[in-house]
Amino acid sequence: MIDFNRFQLPNGLRVIHQYDPSVSTVVLNTLYNVGARDESPERTGFAHLFEHLMFAGSRNVASFDKEIEQAGGQNNAFTNNEFTNYYISVPAENIETAFWLESDRMLALNINENSLSVQQGVVIEEFKQRCFNAPFGLLWHHVRDMLYKDSPYRWPTIGLTFDHISEAKLSDVQAFYNRFYSPNNAVLSVVGNLNLNDCKSLVDKWFGDIPITGEANPNTYPVDDGWKPSRRTEEDLSPNPVVFLIWKGPNIKDDESLGLELYADVLGGSEVSELYETLVKKEGLCNAAECFYMRGIGEGLFMAYGILNDGVSHETVENRLFEIIDSSFKAQDSFAFESAKNKTYTQLLFEPINPMSRAQKLAFWEHLEQPETINEEAQQIKDTTIEAAYSSAQKWFKRDNASVLYYNPKK
Repeated sequence: MIDFNRFQLPNGLRVIHQYDPSVSTVVLNTLYNVGARDESPERTGFAHLFEHLMFAGSRNVASFDKEIEQAGGQNNAFTNNEFTNYYISVPAENIETAFWLESDRMLALNINENSLSVQQGVVIEEFKQRCFNAPFGLLWHHVRDMLYKDSPYRWPTIGLTFDHISEAKLSDVQAFYNRFYSPNNAVLSVVGNLNLNDCKSLVDKWFGDIPITGEANPNTYPVDDGWKPSRRTEEDLSPNPVVFLIWKGPNIKDDESLGLELYADVLGGSEVSELYETLVKKEGLCNAAECFYMRGIGEGLFMAYGILNDGVSHETVENRLFEIIDSSFKAQDSFAFESAKNKTYTQLLFEPINPMSRAQKLAFWEHLEQPETINEEAQQIKDTTIEAAYSSAQKWFKRDNASVLYYNPKK
């Protein structure tokens, strides 16, 4: 059981704290309620750009990384379609340095022509490397374009095109910062060897006078009415032809999503799963076959794919993928399902050992206003039955609901 405390500052900053005197460090984790889905369709990639800009210096901090290193700490960040997360871990005796650094970039990030130009170059180069020079680099561009029409989920976190970043003006970037990097649009989690009274004192000292610069993100987005699944063929940097089957599913707040994640793990989450055993080992149609379920805040996605061996057609593997999925609903593998449950359950039990994992999870569930979920996840796993999981899978993953993507290697 993880005991935690919650409080909120007058400027809207939500804080969740967990005291752990058994460790010598403290983790400061800041989650901002902004992701790629909050961008303009003409200015995508901004959430990812800010993941870089936030380390470029602020009013009183010329070099963020240098200050962290001198305090004996480490820091990093990540972003996705739904939120952006920054974290710092320092020895407990240097925790005020972390508060100073994190508050200063929330208060006054140093956005200027030089810092923007430098980070634009970094992000554009990353876009080119990841999308144009890596296997399956444009996969999520193709997948999201198939699945969404008006929804802002129709582009990946890195953005639709690097032109949106290269053409970004300082005023655009400053407006994005003012809109989303406001204390009332953030969750701060503090985990480690810092008691509640000291935590409250430091939070109030360093964050209490930061003004609100924008309204809290309401998280309301266009919905694709009348959307229908589709199929297409694309070329990409893939080693072999590939077949992808993609379904939309329920989001992380839906009770069914956990069962679907377990179902995907059983069906194609390892080299002893049905997909791999059949398509790779027994029939030799593919050199790799897998499936997974992504549990997102606003969406859930299920993908099954097979990378074809030479001389095998897309149609053959597509049909076999559908057949294996259909047959799985009838031939439920109870042993494999219990193994998947035990694996996930064990991971959840060991996760809290790491203060960083605790801090990030507490911030995430507080962001969803469900902080108690951190203590309920393991039991939710144990309570999920094979009947419920497979019933949900059969309901969501019908052939008629699947989008089909054929990949061919670029010549």
